Amino acid sequence: MLRPLSAAPLCRALLGLGLSCLVPGAALAYYPCNGPGPDEIMIGIDDSNGVQTPLCEYVGEEDSGYDGGNPGGYWVDQFAALAWGQDGNGSPTYSWYQNAASMAEAENGALAQCQSSGFGNCVLATSVTNGAIAIALDKSGSYHSDWGVDAGEARRKTLRYCRQQGGKGCKIDRIIESPAAWVSN
Repeated sequence: MLRPLSAAPLCRALLGLGLSCLVPGAALAYYPCNGPGPDEIMIGIDDSNGVQTPLCEYVGEEDSGYDGGNPGGYWVDQFAALAWGQDGNGSPTYSWYQNAASMAEAENGALAQCQSSGFGNCVLATSVTNGAIAIALDKSGSYHSDWGVDAGEARRKTLRYCRQQGGKGCKIDRIIESPAAWVSN
């Protein structure tokens, strides 16, 4: 078992010179990642927003460019879009595209998915950047959608919208999430 080095001898020496001694404490140094990269280990999974996101921790040398609390990397926007369509029987249906690199990719992907599924009358419904889209179905068979910054907000807004549109017995049919992604350097 590894033990942390004791700072007591150094502190006594500094105090003897009339200087204060600050001993660093353990820092919380984990962050969302797309899986461990160089000098990182995966320490767990965060699924607090319904999406399983790996959590990583930097374990490389302190003098290798790591600044102690901010691992190298950046956030990348992700986009999602929803398209309404009609199946072969004329019933309403939908398709979607998520985790796209641009809004154009998400919207074109949702329409392409709708058409390749054999649906007719495909039109864009809802789009989101770094968030979630919820789809509700009412008892008459009509679909309704709205977006939010997370699944909970999307769910609440969609159910409210469904009821405002006269929907009875509105229930969430699906939630599409497309959160920003952390890219490690």
